[in-house]
Amino acid sequence: MKTEIYFNLHPINFFIVSGIVQIFILSGILIFSKADNKRSNRLLAFLILVVNLHLTYLMLLDLNLDNLFPWLLWIPYSFLLAIGPLLFFYTCSFTRSGFKLSKKEMLHFVPLGIELILQLFQICWAILSREIYYNVPTDRIITPLIYVSASISIFYYLRRSMKEIESHEKLLVQQFSEIRKKTLQWLIKLLEYYRLFWLIWIPFAVSFLILFRGQIQNVFTIAVTYFLLTLLTYLTYWVGLQGLKKGFVMNIGDLIKNIKGGYHHLAQSEISELIAAIKTEMEKNDLFMNATLSLKEFASVLAKDPNLVSFVINTHLKKSFFELVNSYRIEAVKQRLMRNDGNRFTLLAIALECGFNSKTSFNRVFKEMTGDTPSQYLRKVSKN
Repeated sequence: MKTEIYFNLHPINFFIVSGIVQIFILSGILIFSKADNKRSNRLLAFLILVVNLHLTYLMLLDLNLDNLFPWLLWIPYSFLLAIGPLLFFYTCSFTRSGFKLSKKEMLHFVPLGIELILQLFQICWAILSREIYYNVPTDRIITPLIYVSASISIFYYLRRSMKEIESHEKLLVQQFSEIRKKTLQWLIKLLEYYRLFWLIWIPFAVSFLILFRGQIQNVFTIAVTYFLLTLLTYLTYWVGLQGLKKGFVMNIGDLIKNIKGGYHHLAQSEISELIAAIKTEMEKNDLFMNATLSLKEFASVLAKDPNLVSFVINTHLKKSFFELVNSYRIEAVKQRLMRNDGNRFTLLAIALECGFNSKTSFNRVFKEMTGDTPSQYLRKVSKN
């Protein structure tokens, strides 16, 4: 007796399909966005598009479209080995000035080429043998191999992305006195969520292989599969939305120049003269009170090259530009508190007047530099 083939649509997979459609729309918005950071947006678009194509493949199976229209599986849907490199290059688009994909960097997509060749081989086999794609004997080897390889690749590139941001953040504090709007902490959080995403993917892949390959269908495996598939779909959508929001900020990499160590030949008199000028601008002209003061602006006042100023601050004052400016700000706050200004103004008001632009950064920096919170320091001063 011939088994009846039906279209398997119900509220749960309809909800998942709705999420997949929204991801396709979001990908299009990112690709055609006219924001300044087009390269970052497009890399993110291709990233979520790759994940979404694989989710689409899984939903074709769940909706039973593979049996109704076998030719739908004659197209490669798996580009999982592109995810890791795309994630890393998305990070680099924020950390490296004028970042572009060079021929050398395109080598990162060689594993993707192998993945595509394996799929095309299997598709050809399925067509010639008149079998559904996943019923070809090699699928029991190829699909698990792709899943394992993709997981290894993604965690490897996640680690590289984190290291890229760490280097960027270290350089950032050398260049700017206020980094709250320039820091890539938002991207670190995004990468952490993406790591969680793929930690979820692993049990999903296992449950999917058990359910569809092992033909073990019970309430538990079906519930777990739908739950994880829903979570994966909307996590992908959320990642795209977060990136879209940040795609409208200035490319941080364009704000930073690599500092070259070519100033060791400077005469001691030149170094002493520049240090004196730095102290004069900070102590007499109170430049530290500018909440958005950058190394470039400060160097412009000194009429010196920013890299030279950074070199002298780092090498001879043993501080980053960020630490130097904040040390003057903290000292100014302490002087105000010792004059009993704490009885007339709030701590936040004093901090803002001394160059800080938020309560959070003020409290953190004050604690790091004095060992006390601002309130604790005020109580000590009041007692004396």
